[in-house]
Amino acid sequence: MRFGIDFGGTNLKTGLFTEQGEIIKFEENKLSKFTNQGNLLKALIKFSRDFIEGFSVTKGGLAIKGLVNTYTGYVMEDIGAGELLAGINLAKVFSESLNIPFIIENDARAYALGEWKFGAGRNTDNMVCITLGTGLGCAAIVNGQPFRGADVFGGLLGGHISIDRNGPECSCGNRGCLELYCSATALNARVKKNHPELNIYKEALPRFFEKVKENKFYRTTLEKFQDDLAIGIVNLIHAYNPDLVVLGGGVLKSSNLIMPRLIEIVHRRAWTYPRGKVQIKASELGNKAAALGVAFHPELENK
Repeated sequence: MRFGIDFGGTNLKTGLFTEQGEIIKFEENKLSKFTNQGNLLKALIKFSRDFIEGFSVTKGGLAIKGLVNTYTGYVMEDIGAGELLAGINLAKVFSESLNIPFIIENDARAYALGEWKFGAGRNTDNMVCITLGTGLGCAAIVNGQPFRGADVFGGLLGGHISIDRNGPECSCGNRGCLELYCSATALNARVKKNHPELNIYKEALPRFFEKVKENKFYRTTLEKFQDDLAIGIVNLIHAYNPDLVVLGGGVLKSSNLIMPRLIEIVHRRAWTYPRGKVQIKASELGNKAAALGVAFHPELENK
């Protein structure tokens, strides 16, 4: 049995899976539940022990945002709560605490691995995965292997491709980053700015997507989001030449409203031969993808 943890920007997802990837147990909690306890690592370890108690777990992994070195087991750099775990050999701590082989990986790359092995990317050797969450994650599978580039961080920074050199400054130091326009956080802010009547709702995006179906004014906001996201996807297609682009994150619960026009724009703008050859799909695994991906990480097979 495999154990996977997905430490995101807002939520923590944990899952137990059979060796065939079937879900035995899955839970999602607000990250604040753990960060408010004072010692984040201690809280995560205790929660993990309780979660797997009574199950025969053979291997596990932690998917976490930021620049992650899978081979050393460290988070090298992050912005947000993940920074609290930087400089700690997380793979070693979890392995010793849970008494199983354990690995850590960037959450977007883990998401890509999950979709590649069990979801929309099955039977695909070359794919790019984009996750629209608190931030905008990106990872690539090239020739059947996770792409790492000159160091272990290669392929992770698709969210920091600039789509507007005169755009707002990003916390990464660049300007006009795709993440500032197309993450779920950015879309939520865009919706609240353009449609202040939705500010009365704790969750504005579900209401927004309901309104899109019936109101042209709301569709204009969606179309601007699609236009911006299409620029990023086209850039990534030109960079990686994939067979498939997979889009994930909670925003894709409304994929029926987002995908058709987005796909049309990308196929028109991406220079491929023949035109339109790259498939673009919504995630099949949703919020379980990263936990599955890290629980079945290729490097775990050698442990």
